[in-house]
Amino acid sequence: MCGIAGYAGSAPPGRLGAMLGSIVHRGPDQEGTAHFDDVQFGIRRLCIIDVEGGRQPVPNEDGTISVVLNGEIYNYVELRRELENHGHRFQTNGDTETIVHLYEEHGDDFVHHLNGMFAICLWDDRRKRMLLARDRLGKKPLYWCYRDGTLWFASELKALLAAEAPVGDVNWEAVYHYLVLGYIPHPLTIYTDVHQLPPGGMLIYEPGRSPKVDRYWELRPRIRTWDEAEAIERLRELLRDAVRIRLRSDVPLGAFLSGGVDSSIIVALMAQLSRTPVKTFHIRFSDDPHPEHEYARAVAERFGTDHHELVVTPERMDILDRVLDLYDEPFGDASAVPTWYVSGLTRQHVTVALAGDGGDENFAGYTRYRQALEYLRLRRWLGPLCAVGGPLLWWLTPHSFPGRRMIRALGMNPLRDFAAGVAELETRSLLGPAVRATLNGASTWELVRPDIEAGDPADPLSRFTTFDARRYLPDDILVKVDRASMAHALEVRAPLLDYRVVEFAASLPAELKMDAAGGKRLLKRAFADLLPESVLEPRKRGFSPPLTRWLSGELSHLLDSDLVHGPLVCEGILNHAAVKTLVDEHRSGRRDHRSVLWRLLVLSRWLQKHAGC
Repeated sequence: MCGIAGYAGSAPPGRLGAMLGSIVHRGPDQEGTAHFDDVQFGIRRLCIIDVEGGRQPVPNEDGTISVVLNGEIYNYVELRRELENHGHRFQTNGDTETIVHLYEEHGDDFVHHLNGMFAICLWDDRRKRMLLARDRLGKKPLYWCYRDGTLWFASELKALLAAEAPVGDVNWEAVYHYLVLGYIPHPLTIYTDVHQLPPGGMLIYEPGRSPKVDRYWELRPRIRTWDEAEAIERLRELLRDAVRIRLRSDVPLGAFLSGGVDSSIIVALMAQLSRTPVKTFHIRFSDDPHPEHEYARAVAERFGTDHHELVVTPERMDILDRVLDLYDEPFGDASAVPTWYVSGLTRQHVTVALAGDGGDENFAGYTRYRQALEYLRLRRWLGPLCAVGGPLLWWLTPHSFPGRRMIRALGMNPLRDFAAGVAELETRSLLGPAVRATLNGASTWELVRPDIEAGDPADPLSRFTTFDARRYLPDDILVKVDRASMAHALEVRAPLLDYRVVEFAASLPAELKMDAAGGKRLLKRAFADLLPESVLEPRKRGFSPPLTRWLSGELSHLLDSDLVHGPLVCEGILNHAAVKTLVDEHRSGRRDHRSVLWRLLVLSRWLQKHAGC
């Protein structure tokens, strides 16, 4: 796990050093750079595999190809064996060098052979071309901008800012989508001239030509018929191997253990495959009415792990701005706070941690999937009455009516309701006239529509899970984990996001993912023999702080200072009446607006710091 940065074109002296200096936290162990005429790039390295010999950039034999890698190639041992059989000779024992020889062997198709999480920069000096690539699911970030013949790229936005790259102005369309979704969807960023390379994306740049971006992989599920016993056996085989190859490390390794099904399965498989007790890590909030630590302890006891816990109290929320600063742009997922804490706890003991990310999206673990299917059935039953009655009743009911959003949702296209829903209707009312005028008809629904329509049309559940795998996962969950963990120089690996597991899960029909007891049906049945019964009980509480109470208690003063009487209202960016209504309804308990209030708070603090608002 590392941070990479660089440029191809002309730039003032010292810019590469500034870029790498801004992301030392991602790789505190080593720095390496490469220089080819007007091309410079480098890396801040966190040493995981081949600690001494795996320095980057890694060249080929004659030095005409050079690579830097942020991430890990998990199948590098198998790739190396295959490449050596084809005559390639290796100078290191690390995973990065496999990329160099794969490119020599397969050209741009080398990415199809990689199983890992990665952001790659490769310079081919013979052909005078730069190649940037990002892993299939988007676990590792990569940002780029281009102006006046120079391409800039980096693992984090702060590196582009440190180099004074041409990032542009605040992107108000991105702000709009952020308020709807809680995150800025790729390829957009908070800056008008900076782009995210999409998951499964590749960028080719040749001097004198504009960069060309393409996708080498996209999740497009097609459901097939599975015998349940066959599916269970296949899942056990795939996930066990995914864990096995993610245990390759030359430094200490452990696991996040929330006490949920996903992380518990990962710990169980690690215990089977490890020669020493697994180190596990859990955090909880002191005022959480539904703590999960007893479930985590049951798993830790079952597998004899070296278990560590941390209790977070509201008084420790002084790190709020510090956590928000990690993301370089507005990021509205409040679970970034506990993720930061569990990463810090874990890094005190190990350098690498395995996590259960991906289980909910792959195996239908979120309760919103069941709700979406129920709404879909209700719409079919009520027919045209929903289309006409939903919007009318929504308009007639008071703003504080608790069921108002559900009433309006019944009148919407079910796919649109799931992807953007009523939040898009409400967002425009939050923005001031000047900001709304800059949006030029921007629609979150139209932006993300291809992602939900990529699911199998014959299986409604496939539509919903595919949307989350293509949008919510790379733009929210994986961003959260990457920044929070790398702030502590901790590498996090997610076996449930092995692309083989993802493609397998995408082929499963709804009845193998969800039953009357809830989601993750196949996942639970496949590993029921390993886990305590309590862990398998239906529950889904997520990994969020008790935000509703915090916004009514310890953080309540921020609603006044940052929102109701804050600079965004004073400057007309936000609509004062709409914001005050949200705050008043939340404080009175009439409606729970924790999600949108948190997003507004984050936006306010970001704009004050970075845009002078």
